[in-house]
Amino acid sequence: IGSQGIVQGTFETFVEAGKQHYNNDLSGKWILTAGLGGMGGAQPLAATLAGACSLNIECQQSSIDFRLRTRYVDKQARDIDHALALIQEHTGKKEAVSIALLGNAAELLPELVKRAKAGGITPDLVTDQTSAHDLINGYLPAGWTVAQWKAAQRDPSQHAALKDAAAKSCAVHVQAMLDFQAMGIP
Repeated sequence: IGSQGIVQGTFETFVEAGKQHYNNDLSGKWILTAGLGGMGGAQPLAATLAGACSLNIECQQSSIDFRLRTRYVDKQARDIDHALALIQEHTGKKEAVSIALLGNAAELLPELVKRAKAGGITPDLVTDQTSAHDLINGYLPAGWTVAQWKAAQRDPSQHAALKDAAAKSCAVHVQAMLDFQAMGIP
């Protein structure tokens, strides 16, 4: 159904999270998520419409470019430090701005957890909409380039190794989300 088909439901979910956890106000808050392809592309627009900032991790520049072009995402950060600086700037001004960050969620979320535990900024909500249900075509394993991933997708003899690497990466990604939850982040 694509991103346009779930913008409303994603928006309603974010608004309800704001209602339940932040006194019905997401201004000055930020949502950490991953996945800008397909339905995942709804997240930055829904977050902005709900009044929150969002940091949207995506492993393919082409997906980021599409979301920038269609204005589902507002801007792209150069790297993790730039992304966090933008989040601090916009949440400090209570501006609802969506920020894309090129990278692998299985690598970046654990780094964000590490930084949060060391006193860095923490997200106010954590979610995910990567295609982790499709371990061959939907989830880039940590340590793999997009070119390696695409080549393995086309070669059935590599599917078992790709599935294994993707599943291990999904587990790391989910553990980071659970680590945020253990810090009290919904």
